[in-house]
Amino acid sequence: MTKKAAVTCMAVMAGFTAVAQAPGGREAFLKQQAYEEMQRVSGQMDVLESNHNALAERVARLEGGGGEIAALKAEIAALKAELGRVRSEMQSQRQEIVADIVKRIKSVTPPPAPHPVRTAPQNNEPVEEYTVRSGDTLSLISQAFGTTVGKIKELNNLKSDGIRVGQKLVVPGQTSKGR
Repeated sequence: MTKKAAVTCMAVMAGFTAVAQAPGGREAFLKQQAYEEMQRVSGQMDVLESNHNALAERVARLEGGGGEIAALKAEIAALKAELGRVRSEMQSQRQEIVADIVKRIKSVTPPPAPHPVRTAPQNNEPVEEYTVRSGDTLSLISQAFGTTVGKIKELNNLKSDGIRVGQKLVVPGQTSKGR
């Protein structure tokens, strides 16, 4: 027991002794004790009620915030859908732009002069030799010759899409369809 608690205990005992010795003192002392206990319990009840009210307010704010959270989640979902739509539209526009550029290049650039038709050693299909010009890409060359980038890479044993001006490439040659 601490010194302060011991002093408090002694004071209570002294008060009890004084009250108990007075006529009707024991009863008055017990009433006083009951009153003080009721005051202490009442104070604790006030604190508990205050804590309860504070918690109830927090719960109400969180529940109200739940509506905000749901609204934010819905807005995020809508934004994601819009983002997907915009990406799709960008991809479509990108394809249109590439197709337009290819069309313009074809109209400005004369088709490559036909070279003597040879046959590829692997499968005897007709091939031609093409000299790479400035601005050429494997994609543009493959479109001009009606083939694929993969086929040109295969015929020329290319490991990447990189080509350089002046480079000679073997491409699928004239067929009965022509170019």
